[in-house]
Amino acid sequence: MAEEPQEPQTAQVPVSEPIAPAPVEPFDPAHDKPLPPAEAQVPSEPAQPVSEATPEPVLDEPLQTAQINPEEVEKAAQAASEPAPAPQPQAPAPPAPTTPSTKPNSPSSAEATEGRRELLAKGRAKVQEKKQKKLDKIMELLNIKDKVSNADVEKLFRVSDATATRYLSALQKQGKIRKVGKTGRSVFYAKV
Repeated sequence: MAEEPQEPQTAQVPVSEPIAPAPVEPFDPAHDKPLPPAEAQVPSEPAQPVSEATPEPVLDEPLQTAQINPEEVEKAAQAASEPAPAPQPQAPAPPAPTTPSTKPNSPSSAEATEGRRELLAKGRAKVQEKKQKKLDKIMELLNIKDKVSNADVEKLFRVSDATATRYLSALQKQGKIRKVGKTGRSVFYAKV
């Protein structure tokens, strides 16, 4: 005899069942114990007769049942009992190598690059102009005084010690002043 394939067994479980609330015993918080039956009854509402047989609500629709496949339940139980795999940290992808573009630059990008270069050149020229004006003021100060120190330049322009040293070094490289002394407070600069 040939065996016929068996269908999986399914169990029928009611979907909606009424759940009765658990009975609550009166409790005395002062003594941390249940109250005796006589003290438990507090007349808050007029007493209504309670019948032991409460009629159950009549449902117009038949009770719906869900079909549960035992194989699916077993698979779900196994999946729930297995630990979830920890996410593996992904190594950052190496940056893609950049290759120079083989297509010629468009006229607009060449013009934009040229415009940027012009602005940069103008900005550098302006900075050099301002620096030269400050160097000229140091020379005017040397005309008034015979010698100038780093501290005098710091006070004159309200700049740091390093900036004042750079200004004086620039004048020294131009050959307009000479440094007298090697280090410390005794160092000063005089006209050549």
